Amino acid sequence: MPSAEATRPALSVRVGIGWSPFEEVDYDGARFWGAVGQLEEIGFDSLWLSDSAGLGGMAPLPALAAVAARTERLKLGTGVLVLPPRNPVLLAREMATIDVISGGRLLPAVGLGISLPEELAAMGVAREERVARLEESVTIIKELWRGEPVTYEGRFWSLDGLALRPRPVRPKLELWLAGQVPAALRRIGRLGDGWIGSFVGPEEFAAMVATIRDAADAAGRQIDDDHYGTTLFAAPSEDELPAAARRLLERRPELARADHIAFGAAELRALLGRFVAAGAQKFVVIPVARDLSAWLPELWAEAVEPVESNPESAGRGEL
Repeated sequence: MPSAEATRPALSVRVGIGWSPFEEVDYDGARFWGAVGQLEEIGFDSLWLSDSAGLGGMAPLPALAAVAARTERLKLGTGVLVLPPRNPVLLAREMATIDVISGGRLLPAVGLGISLPEELAAMGVAREERVARLEESVTIIKELWRGEPVTYEGRFWSLDGLALRPRPVRPKLELWLAGQVPAALRRIGRLGDGWIGSFVGPEEFAAMVATIRDAADAAGRQIDDDHYGTTLFAAPSEDELPAAARRLLERRPELARADHIAFGAAELRALLGRFVAAGAQKFVVIPVARDLSAWLPELWAEAVEPVESNPESAGRGEL
């Protein structure tokens, strides 16, 4: 009889592309739609759009709705949507709508947002309310997505037999959460369906996953083994990294540059392999390049496709 290890389904490594929020490339519609067409054609798993008040970037939900209408295969990720300032009922409907019009391709991930003073001020939510609003919103959204009438009495919102229409295409649309401090990781174990990290190195990734799993076990829950991932940055060379990117990447000055940003496709391939060895299965790579259209095929052929097609060798460092 084969062992449990031998019969365990192979986990799928998937790499999506995050649209860079740096400088003003986001406002070039031709550049954006050209990249979307390339991602769909080349084979990248997904497109992820970030969310902020003042750092730049397209508003993720309307942009992803437009992408849904112009693509057939590409999955659509929010990386990540800032939850505390939003009404969870309206947000649940907006995300369900994108899932419906895309045929079930939405990958929703949410979080508290970037802890920069200017961002927090612009979002307009008191610091002491952010976590409570996030947790209440996650509960409401997931209940509404079930399609049954929801009655709920919380600190910020009250619902009386409210049912969501349309409901998401999938029977269970999963909601991933972001965060890296211990309290956030425990919250993911209690409430989330997956974790997308950022500014995390491969060596600490496994320990953070263990924290999430322990919290899930304590709550009587289970998160799928392939529902753990992280965001990485990549550029063809160091001189193509804009000043805005450098400032953002300094949020954790103690984190080694080589642990979350790669220069060149070969470095990215190696970095992905290190994370796969640490247990990561899902990735959002934010490429920053002067000529993005020329670099995307190289990224796919030399970094992404080899890791997706042979994650076991990636984990052994045989890339």
